[in-house]
Amino acid sequence: MKTLGLIGFGRFGQLLYNQLHTAIPIQVYDPDKQADQNLSAIPFYNLEHVCKNDLVILAVPVSSIRSVCQEIAPYLSSQSLVMDVCAVKTYPLQVMAKHFPAGVQIVGSHPLFGPDSVKDSLQDHIMIVTPYQIRDDDLDQIKRFWEGFGIRIIEMTPDEQDRLMAWTLAMTHFIGRALNGLPLPEPSVATRDYRNLIDLMRKINRDTWELFEDMHHYNPYTKEMRQKLFDSLQSLKQKLDKF
Repeated sequence: MKTLGLIGFGRFGQLLYNQLHTAIPIQVYDPDKQADQNLSAIPFYNLEHVCKNDLVILAVPVSSIRSVCQEIAPYLSSQSLVMDVCAVKTYPLQVMAKHFPAGVQIVGSHPLFGPDSVKDSLQDHIMIVTPYQIRDDDLDQIKRFWEGFGIRIIEMTPDEQDRLMAWTLAMTHFIGRALNGLPLPEPSVATRDYRNLIDLMRKINRDTWELFEDMHHYNPYTKEMRQKLFDSLQSLKQKLDKF
């Protein structure tokens, strides 16, 4: 892996660039950011150039994945290797396979880290990798690339990742968003558990509403998770209301 094309320069795209650009040449495409004078040092290129890199990473919201895939498809070839970083896996991988030319190598990933959790390096952070339409040697190359930055790779099927993330990610964000709507007192005089809860709520609500909405809308298992959570809360409420 000698060059990298990065499509999307939002919070996560910027995190990837900051962590990787000293180790590998990166070309960036994001038409919404290229006119930003504060980003004049970023190597923005046109879409065709970015798609010719050894690895192309789609750092875009899952709700945008269809339009982005349609836009980049004419610039991809049987030599192309494309990876997404969406928190949902089944849907974006199916979209890529549908719109990309035959022979394009496709692999999904879900980095379990972000701008609020990465400090100085990617060392010891976790990335879920979901092989989809990719040769074994290309998959091995992808794994070695990320492991070179200290990332721990966990391989899953797209369905396994979506089932897991419905609980470990979507539920956590759901609770954090719900707490944000309550008149919670400041944690200056509070237990450590309460302060941890407030910290979690604040961290979650720094992410965009789009990210929150997408992880619930495009993951086929979040509706079931929400119903089970509501049922559990209702059961607790009924037990306490008896007194």
